[in-house]
Order: sequence, then structure tokens, then C-alpha cells
Amino acid sequence: MFGNQRELFRVLGWLRERFPHHPYVYFGLSGATLLYEALKTQTRESIVLPAYICPKLSAVAVRAGKRLIHLDADRLTQLPNMAQLETYLACQDASDTVVLIDHSFGYPFPGLTILRRKFPKLLVIEDCARALGVRICGRFPGEQSDWILFSMYKTIRGSSNGAVLLTNTPIPLRAGRRVSATVRERVATIAPLRFIHSVLQRTRPDFRPQLSDLTLPEWTPKYGLPSELCMARFAAELKEFEPRASMRSAISEELTDSLSRVDGIKCIKAVEGCQSAGHFVSFNIRKRQTRDQILARLRKKGLFLSPGWYAVPAHYHSFSETFPSGHASSEHLAEHIAHIPVSLFLSSKQRRRLVPELCDLILEYENGTV
Repeated sequence: MFGNQRELFRVLGWLRERFPHHPYVYFGLSGATLLYEALKTQTRESIVLPAYICPKLSAVAVRAGKRLIHLDADRLTQLPNMAQLETYLACQDASDTVVLIDHSFGYPFPGLTILRRKFPKLLVIEDCARALGVRICGRFPGEQSDWILFSMYKTIRGSSNGAVLLTNTPIPLRAGRRVSATVRERVATIAPLRFIHSVLQRTRPDFRPQLSDLTLPEWTPKYGLPSELCMARFAAELKEFEPRASMRSAISEELTDSLSRVDGIKCIKAVEGCQSAGHFVSFNIRKRQTRDQILARLRKKGLFLSPGWYAVPAHYHSFSETFPSGHASSEHLAEHIAHIPVSLFLSSKQRRRLVPELCDLILEYENGTV
């Protein structure tokens, strides 16, 4: 399967130790493709997704032949709105329904125990693509779900492929062939080349799509197994997981504490009793028109923040009938929220630059001096 069996066994051992309720492990290039193939094996007709999510997952659900429902987010947490979720599910046949819960940008959704108790026949999927390391009441996720999805390339800097699907029952999934690492993946962690890439990126603003003419998100399945290099990087991350997770958590708390004191910013905080994965620090910028301008100006200074998803499912015409409770909060998040990738701010020097620069820009725009 993989050239270095030791690394494969290390990954399998780590996953099975921490997610004992999900003994079946499937690897692929793309989490969306793994999800697509797995959904096709299910006879359940309906799938419920958060309305604040990557719209390609919505396209995956439609292509897998499911009736799609989007439920709005809570703009204070960027997580699915629990009240809407319970109200909708109470009117459905749980044995014919799939629910995907996204621990959005590494902030854990704590309501799965309640959902499982109230709707025991649901098929529950936890999307942990950006959330490897979340804790709910001190425990890893998975105890209340049927499937868990992880992403290697969204977790590990420098990788561009790799995903893992864990399930509590076997699923007939095809694997495909292992791909080779690209030149870009091989050089991605070489410091001088990363610096040159960073300098070039400063002059290239993020692409923002036109949101008035979108029909269906473009998505094509990607079959195969992750490269040896991506698997090796993932194995190395898991080997040092606890100290790295502790470091990310400390940095996330530091940044959240600093930004929480800034007028014009509202930080997303983990729900009480939960711990974020620490891969991102998310916050809302109060004024709608200034988020992109601020991020563009920070980018020119070499401070790379992410807007998340410019387009969410509500922006696509083909999904217009899939929002039984509306989508105002999800659109609000798409327009106002920004995310700090913690992996780019491991250096205290970079963090000391980021916070004052961001504060100054917020003040400029709040006071209308720009």
C-alpha cells in the first residue's frame, strides 16, 4: 500500500487508540471524494449540512443522490444552530437521514450527545478536516458519530493531498493507486523557497468570486491514495501530536485574548467545556465592507489571514430551495469573518507584528480615516 509500512502502522495505531469506536480506516486523496463514495453506499435519502460550509460538500451530497437540506449557523460560534437542527430533525424520519456536523475551523460542536440521545437512528458524520485535536468535555470526538472525516493536507503544512475516513461499520470503498509527491509538495517546507513564495504572494490579492451568477459548485472526484511524503508528514505530526497541540492551544489563547480587547472585532470562542483544535483563531470584523480591504493590506505586509469561504451554499442558485430556516447568519459569517492560520504565526515575532497591525487597521476603518 505505502512504501514505508512503519509510518502507515503508526498512523493506524494513533487513530485506533484515540477513536476506538471507529475501527475501519479508509485513506484517499480527497475527503470530499471519500465522503461521496461512502454516501453512495447508503440508502438514506436525505442529508443535512450546515449552511456555513464549503459549498463543494453540498455538491458532493447532490451528486451522491441525496436530498439536500442546509441549516443556518450561529453567528456567535460559526457552528450549526442547535435549535434549528433539533426542530428540523423532529419532523424527519431519522432512519432515513444523514447529518454532517462540521467542527468549523477547529471549534468543536458540543451538541452531538443530545442529538444522539434524541435521534438515535441518525447517521452522524463529524467533519474534522480542520479540527484534528478538538476536545469535547476533555475527550476526542467520535463517541456519538458513525463516521469521522480528517484531512491531511488541511492539517499539515506543505501537503496538498490526503484524507482519512473512519467508520464504525465497514463500507465498500475503492482505494485506487498511490500518487507521487509533486515538486511543489517536496519543496514546500524549504525555508528560503517559502520566503520567496511569501514575498510573491504579497502582490497577489486573494481571488474573490462574483457572487451574483453562481449555479453549482465545480467539483470532480479525485481517486487514489496519498503520496508517501504526505503520509510521512502526517505520521510525523501524530508522533509529536501532544506537544504540538499544546503549543497551538497556547498560541490560540494568546491571540484570542489579545484580539478580544480590540473594538470592532468579535472573537469566536470555544463553547464552554470544549477546546478548539488551535489550527485557527476566528473573529468577526464589525463593518461588512472592511474585512477584505483589511486582509488585503495585511497580505501586502506578509501577514496572511484567511477569509474562509467567500461563497457559501446560499450563494448558489441550485441550492436555493434547501434552506428551511433561512441562511442570514451563514451569509453574515461569509462576509465578516476572518481566520488566523496558527501555523503561520508560530513565531512570537510574527504575532507581535500581527496584533498591532490589525488593531491599527481596524481603528482606521472604524474612524473613517482610510
